[in-house]
Amino acid sequence: MEDLINDSIIESISEEYQIYKMTVNDGVEISSSYVIKDENEKLVRHNNMSFFPTKEDANKALVEIVIKRFEELSQWLIETCIKKGR
Repeated sequence: MEDLINDSIIESISEEYQIYKMTVNDGVEISSSYVIKDENEKLVRHNNMSFFPTKEDANKALVEIVIKRFEELSQWLIETCIKKGR
């Protein structure tokens, strides 16, 4: 049961982000990279990067972002329950 709850929380966090392909034509060449945007359409930085060379790199970064947010939320919930004596 706990795994289902965790999966649901992770899925909910994941839904707050999208990966987009960005194509840039500087007049000399056309290049592409991938970005992660949050639910407010703001670029998300991860490991000092906003642009990722491949979709796989962007997906890997997004997984790391989601896991970090999940861990932060879990820690907050634990601390809140301890403070309330539960």
